[in-house]
Amino acid sequence: MSSPSPRAEATERIALHMQEVIAAAVLTNERIARLIGLNVVDFQTFGVLLRQGSPMTPGEVSAATALPSSTTTRVLDRLEAKGMVRREADPDDRRKVLVHALPFEDAQVGQAYGQIMKEMAEVHEGFSLAELAIVERYLASITSIR
Repeated sequence: MSSPSPRAEATERIALHMQEVIAAAVLTNERIARLIGLNVVDFQTFGVLLRQGSPMTPGEVSAATALPSSTTTRVLDRLEAKGMVRREADPDDRRKVLVHALPFEDAQVGQAYGQIMKEMAEVHEGFSLAELAIVERYLASITSIR
C-alpha cells in the first residue's frame, strides 16, 4: 500500500482544521443567537440577507441558505416578528414579495463579534499581506462547497 501524496496529506490536514473551525463557528453563533432569543438558523439567515445588501425574494433566501421553502417562510416569520426584516410587495411585480433586512443592533451581539474580530486581527498580525491574500482567495474559493 502506498502512502498518501503530500497534496493528499495537506488536503486532509486542511479538512481537519476546517471541521474544527466550522464546529467552533456553529457553537459560537448558536451562543450569540441565543443572546437575542433566536436560533442559529434564523440568525444566520439574517446574516445572509445583510451580506446580500439588497432585498431578496423568499425563494432567493431559500436558495442561498439551502433551506426548504416552508422552513424559510417560518424563519422569515420569526425574523419579522423580531423586527429584523420587513416583507413588501415587489413594486415591479406585485405577485412577488421582497424581504428587506432592517438595521438591528444589540450590545451583547456587538460585543461578542467585536471580540472575535479583535482576536482575528491579532492572529492576522502573524501573517504577511501576501499570506492573508492567499487565505482570502482560498476561503472565497470554497465558500460555495456544500
